[in-house]
Amino acid sequence: MLEWLQMQAVAQKLTNRVPGGLRARDLDEPWRTLFRRVEPAEDPAMFGRALWKATVGLEDRNALVDAVLEVLPSILPTIPSLDKMAADLPPIEWVWPGWLPRGMLSLLGAAPGAGKSLVALDLARRVIHREPFPDSARRADALEDASRAETATFPGGNVVFVDAEAVPQIQNERASAWGMDRSKLYLMLPKDQYGLIDFNDTADQDRLLEMVFELQPHLLVVDSLSSITLKGENNVEDVRAVLSFLSAVAREFDLALLLIHHLRKRGKALPMMDLVTADDFRGSSHIIAMARSVLALSIIQDGPEPDRNGPRRLEVVKTNLCRYPPALGVRFEDNGQAAPEIRYGEVPKPHREPTKAEACANWLLELLQEVGEPMQPKEVIELGKEVGFKQATIYRARKELEGTVGNTAGKKVRRNSWEHVG
Repeated sequence: MLEWLQMQAVAQKLTNRVPGGLRARDLDEPWRTLFRRVEPAEDPAMFGRALWKATVGLEDRNALVDAVLEVLPSILPTIPSLDKMAADLPPIEWVWPGWLPRGMLSLLGAAPGAGKSLVALDLARRVIHREPFPDSARRADALEDASRAETATFPGGNVVFVDAEAVPQIQNERASAWGMDRSKLYLMLPKDQYGLIDFNDTADQDRLLEMVFELQPHLLVVDSLSSITLKGENNVEDVRAVLSFLSAVAREFDLALLLIHHLRKRGKALPMMDLVTADDFRGSSHIIAMARSVLALSIIQDGPEPDRNGPRRLEVVKTNLCRYPPALGVRFEDNGQAAPEIRYGEVPKPHREPTKAEACANWLLELLQEVGEPMQPKEVIELGKEVGFKQATIYRARKELEGTVGNTAGKKVRRNSWEHVG
């Protein structure tokens, strides 16, 4: 055992904090003898006297006493329990309950062109105008008195949007199309026209801090991680400093911070329209680890052909703070303006090719509807063979359609026919 650890063992016994299982025989001399002899002392003023008494007859007595006293500062401070810390811990608060916590880092990821920035700006619009969030949850501090909920109006909060990709025209056109109060939307752009934002640089850090201090925003959107650092994203060392800075900003100014991030490149093994998971985010796993809430926006193929303008699925794919909220369906509806209208609702169901039995059931139902009168099973079976359905498949489909397709007589009656009754 290292000598420093043996000194510490004596100091721990002196302060009555001996780790379970530690015995004198585990130590070397002279620490073994000193460990056996020393008696715990409750009063720190008595530590020296207790050590002096325990070192009687040992060589280099003064040196032994001094050595133990030197390690005492690392032993003496009381480590607070969670119970003692609890009184000073603030409760978890939300800008968007279940999705965007205050004072913490949140992440939003999606495939290129899926609409990350558009959704982020729509959330900013809701904060500015104090409108309900997509799941109809209001900010907790928006309603001081629930009885006034129907008539109360509230001033909007400021939003800072770090447009590190430096295309303010896009944000302006979208905000204008939606009728946003642009006086409460503040863009942070690169200082130089053709420059970059680098939050590893203290100058850019100070610029953001000045904006946040002055404006006291409820929401800070950073678009995007790859555009706010000149370092890479694959190593912990490359992302730790910038993420720690952003986390500190969220914490110190008690705001929700939404950092937009990209996904790994998707090939045939990972199609664009697969559901996004936390494992799909680009770069070091430390990025996901530091975010308290991770949102994913997935494009859903709800028809036989892929459609980039199709519906989306917005969901929380990682949270440390609460139960996972239900996912939301998102649709971008063209309204002839610079920005589509965003509608939230039911989560779209992914398209899948029907099974043989399902295809047969659809065919049978369409056949009976088209004919408009009952048909005997043998007639149906003959027509089914012509389009590739076997007798067993047709009977299985008929069973699935029970209640929509009925019998005109008993099943075993020869004159029985099938008819559409739905």
